[in-house]
Amino acid sequence: MIINLFGDSFIYGSCADHHEDGRKMNIDYWLSEEGWSVSNYGYAGSNNTEVLTTIKQNPFVDECFCVVGVTSFLRENLPWLDFASSWGRNILQDDKYDHPNLIEPQNNKLWEDFLIYCYDDEYFNTLYKIWVLKVKHILDNTPNVKGYVFVNTVESYKKPDFVKKENYLYTDSSITDMLLNKKDSELFEGGLDETNPFVKGRAHPSTKGYKIVSEDIHDIFHTQ
Repeated sequence: MIINLFGDSFIYGSCADHHEDGRKMNIDYWLSEEGWSVSNYGYAGSNNTEVLTTIKQNPFVDECFCVVGVTSFLRENLPWLDFASSWGRNILQDDKYDHPNLIEPQNNKLWEDFLIYCYDDEYFNTLYKIWVLKVKHILDNTPNVKGYVFVNTVESYKKPDFVKKENYLYTDSSITDMLLNKKDSELFEGGLDETNPFVKGRAHPSTKGYKIVSEDIHDIFHTQ
């Protein structure tokens, strides 16, 4: 059976080591080691609109399982403002001037005023539920999709009531928080450093971290 992977850089496998044969040792590498045929449609820097487009354009010719990585909705362009809020909540708190599509955000008064007067977590949580609903309807109505899981990559969004618990890899959590909870410095790129304020939401998993995620995916699908 095929496993299709959709999502951002966490799904793509940024910062994974390379095997001596040249293959990136990311999620699909470790799944292939378990005998799965894997297609990785993840793309570094993706927002969820781009992830959804990739899913909608996929022909799903063969029977498959799907892993849908959900990145931060702060990456979405804001209506009428035409720029995103940030790469993610934690980066916004720790290094807000690292921005997805503003060249000099520190000099953009409109963006600063948005953060002061308009930023609202509930808005992004609502976007999350609407997006998950759309993807769920696509996958539920695609005959060749035999099963799927959502996985939050950097933000620990809450599972919507209309999605079953078994359709989440980490319910009410994320890849980042799952790995942080293991308290193993080797699970992130470059290791965990208490002096590094960007580990939450910025640091990608290491090869060892990607292996853990792939094992959890395998455990869900190999019995279906």
